[in-house]
Amino acid sequence: MPYSGSRKSESPGAIAPVAWYLLNLLALPVIGFVVLLSIMLKSADASPLRRAHSKAAVYMSILGAVLIGSGVGISWMMFGNTGNFWTFAIVWAIVLHTSFVLWGMIALAQAIGNKPPYFPKKLM
Repeated sequence: MPYSGSRKSESPGAIAPVAWYLLNLLALPVIGFVVLLSIMLKSADASPLRRAHSKAAVYMSILGAVLIGSGVGISWMMFGNTGNFWTFAIVWAIVLHTSFVLWGMIALAQAIGNKPPYFPKKLM
């Protein structure tokens, strides 16, 4: 039985893009990104909150891939195939991956609370 005076409001559907963002990072890397991209492309007539979360998830996925890939590539050019490269590359990838997962968890909390994502505001 619902609480007195509470009304059921329709969900804006912002949880799905963030969930697929986290799936992209944690379980289904390529498949998750393809689904996330299709969600963003199909969200033209969706609620503004869903559009904001889907755009933010796609932008953050691309940003994460570029940052991790470029950091590893630059360290390869600096160190070559040495122990220093592997140490730097592993630490770099783990720290950035963990940061992007934490961003996804915060974005999921924002989506559950029907609030826009904190970052990236300039790209919205």
